[in-house]
Parts: sequence; structure tokens; C-alpha cells
Amino acid sequence: MSTLSRAEKKQHTRERILLATLSLITEGRSLDSLGLREVARAADLAPTSLYNHFPDMEALGLALVEQACTRLRERMREGRQALIKGQATTAIRSMIERFIRYLDDHQIEFRLLVRQRLGPSPVYQKRIHRALQLLVEELADDVRQVVATRVQVPVNVEAEAEAAVAIMFGFGILALDMSPDTRALQLPRLEVQLQMVFLGGRAMAAGMRLDS
Repeated sequence: MSTLSRAEKKQHTRERILLATLSLITEGRSLDSLGLREVARAADLAPTSLYNHFPDMEALGLALVEQACTRLRERMREGRQALIKGQATTAIRSMIERFIRYLDDHQIEFRLLVRQRLGPSPVYQKRIHRALQLLVEELADDVRQVVATRVQVPVNVEAEAEAAVAIMFGFGILALDMSPDTRALQLPRLEVQLQMVFLGGRAMAAGMRLDS
């Protein structure tokens, strides 16, 4: 029978703490309303053991926020190069599917991001804002590569990417309280909204305006 190394035990305990915190969040709590002793009880650990991993609740909360942000970005980066070389409509549909899979697999973490983005802690807000900005920058880079080969006019890819991420994040907030069937019915609308963003960006780059 194999035994865990000290480093493995430490990692196992850390994951146990993070899972216990997420379980409390599932009950409707926010990071700002939790304390380390409460988390220790939920993880069935002595408070001193928890302090060995996180000096305070903010450090624990930041670890959870970091984990959620990293997973979201990793999911949205999947297959980027293949999508860049494919059809635009296929790329948009794939981007939506990846985002929905993230919501399905990590709904509690996304709910955490939503709550803390609007919560009172500037530390959490700053980290989440940075993650969203990185998503925008990565999507803008993808769009830039597509535009370089297919579009003859200069497109504001940063504005397009920012609008697309905002739309998807907003949809994610609404989707948290949707049934799977209702969510599926809303996906074509989301796809149309994203198509409008990218088509609109190209139309504006070509000189089209609402008043013209």
C-alpha cells in the first residue's frame, strides 16, 4: 500500500479546504461572510491545520478566485489555433460550447466569480477584472489573426473582444438560474448576439454608421 508524501498530503489538505469552502458557497454564502474557523469545521480540520495553509480568509478566498479564473481561461483557450483557421461561425459556436461546458463543470466557481466581482473586496475584484481582461486580450489576438488574412479594413479587435466577453459573461450570470432545457433554447440567441458584434465591427471599420 503506497503512502502519500508530505507534499502530497499538504496538497490533499489544501484541496479539501477549497472544496469545503465551495460547499459553503453552494449554500448561498459569500467569501466575505465566511471565517476560517467555519471553513475548518466544514473541512473537518482543526483550525491550526487550516492556518498552516492560509493565514487569513482573504488568502483562502484569493486562492479560490485564482483557481476559478485559471480554469475559465484554460477552457476558453482550448483549440484556439484550430478555430482561428476555421470558419468564423464555427469558431463562435465552439467558443459558446466551451463556455457552456465550463459552466456545467464549474458552476459553483463561476457563481463565486459573479458574487465577488460585485462584492466589497477590492482584492477579489481586481483579480477577477484581470482575468476578464486577459480573456479579452486573448480573444482579441485570435480575432486579429483572422482579420489579418480575411478582412481588408482595420478593425477595432479589442472593442469586439471586449463586447463578446461581456455578452458571454452576462449570459453566464443568467444561465446560472436556468434549467438545462431553457439554457439550450437561449444558445442560438447568444450566437446571433456574438455574430452581431463581429459583423458590426467590420461594418463600422468599413465606414458604416447608424445615421448613414
